[in-house]
Amino acid sequence: MLKFIEVTGKNEDEAIAKGLAQLGLDRDDVSLEILERGKTGFLGIGSVPAKVKLTYEAPDEAP
Repeated sequence: MLKFIEVTGKNEDEAIAKGLAQLGLDRDDVSLEILERGKTGFLGIGSVPAKVKLTYEAPDEAP
């Protein structure tokens, strides 16, 4: 069964690292989609965090 999580971070690399740590998986075990690129803004004003979607294969749950 495919499942996914969406994670945010200051930049794409941080968001990916947070998601992988949360799942306990390696980069090769997930499919990655960048939903929003992080922007620093001017002096931190108008900054936007990066948002990524990690899709992974989870074992089927028994009924």
